[in-house]
Amino acid sequence: MNLVVLAGGQSERMGHCCKHRDLLADIPLYKHVFLHLGPICDSVLVVENAGRVDMECRAGIRVVHDLIADAGPLGGIYSGLAASDSWLNFVIAADMPYASRQLAAAMEAYALRNKFDIVYPNIDGLLEPLFAVYSQRVASVALAVLNAGRRSIRELFTSAQLSVGAVDRQFVMRYDQKLMSFFNVNTPDDLIMARLMMPVSEKSLQEERV
Repeated sequence: MNLVVLAGGQSERMGHCCKHRDLLADIPLYKHVFLHLGPICDSVLVVENAGRVDMECRAGIRVVHDLIADAGPLGGIYSGLAASDSWLNFVIAADMPYASRQLAAAMEAYALRNKFDIVYPNIDGLLEPLFAVYSQRVASVALAVLNAGRRSIRELFTSAQLSVGAVDRQFVMRYDQKLMSFFNVNTPDDLIMARLMMPVSEKSLQEERV
């Protein structure tokens, strides 16, 4: 499984265009994603637009550009899958610094066991399409949706061409009891909250390592 990190958002609520570079414990947000999920993935792809991601050279990390301009997260998913050499890919937003490694691995195993093309969390009706497993088969379906002028990721979930599974709150809480994986930084206040959550995240990460 490869890791596909979407870093092409406009960050309007943060007041600038590079929120994934905001510092959390002196580390940019997107690097927290690598630290948490990188160890269970073969390689990392960062999908961005307009050349805003300034990445240092590092083995296993590749920056790819949006293939379709202004196509939103669905375009990012398509671009990441098109560039990936892995059948399964874990897609996550760059502003989600507290992703659970154990949860991501469990979702991968669930996808493999059931031969799903997509596995996404459904927490009491709240869908999390940017913390999900996608197979390469999804790329052609995503492109067809985009070519039809539509941008909703949820069209992938209802496609007759794909086998789709959801994991519920009970499944998720086996691996991430506090649901911290789904916290994302959209506003300056969110960044303050992320800093306050850091001690809890560090404890969880240490438990996962054990």
